[in-house]
Amino acid sequence: MSSWDLEPFFLLCEPEPNPCLADIDPENPYQSEKIVCPIFPGHRRPGRRLSPLNIIVPCQSPPDVVFTWMSAILIQDRVKEIFGGEQLTGFATRPAVAKLRKTAAAVPVSELVVVGWGGTAQAASGIREVGRCAGCGHLTYSRLEEPSVLINPKNWDGSDFFVIWPLPMFRFVTQKVVDVCKKHHITGVTFERNFPSSAGGGFSPGRLSYYMPVQRAHELGEELGIE
Repeated sequence: MSSWDLEPFFLLCEPEPNPCLADIDPENPYQSEKIVCPIFPGHRRPGRRLSPLNIIVPCQSPPDVVFTWMSAILIQDRVKEIFGGEQLTGFATRPAVAKLRKTAAAVPVSELVVVGWGGTAQAASGIREVGRCAGCGHLTYSRLEEPSVLINPKNWDGSDFFVIWPLPMFRFVTQKVVDVCKKHHITGVTFERNFPSSAGGGFSPGRLSYYMPVQRAHELGEELGIE
């Protein structure tokens, strides 16, 4: 699968290599829903996260944006203030706790949650729903074959941060986000035009409410049955 120029959008990405990839504090694991399918035992899985993240940051001087092994993104307080002050749209925050591995000093962070919407992947991209469990609603989708037609701009709500379903862990952003980060010298984040060629398998993302507030997920996903 070839890469694709996302213009006019970017993907929000971690630096490569990333010397400060954070992990869950083993003494404070998060809690999540436990889904047990009444039909297929193999569909047992965690659902929506119910508690804030507690993170151990491995570097002594963490960047403004901290990525984690579980693909969550944390932003330091100054970034939260900048994003709000610059009136960026399509994001929310959740409480989070972070501390330095070496000294246990607290790092003032929040979890970045993308709530902007770019709609569902266009069928021409190759992504289509291939499974929906009648017992637990487990969803599966086929692989991405043609990134050039992944996004239909007509379905984009105009937010500066947004996601495409069923790819909720790929955070798309506008030029404004890039410009704001450059203007304020925000560290720990890069922006890519090319969709990664490694993202070629099928997808099983769970439900939209795993990734954004329940009310927002309901607004966006009820008609699609993905909330």
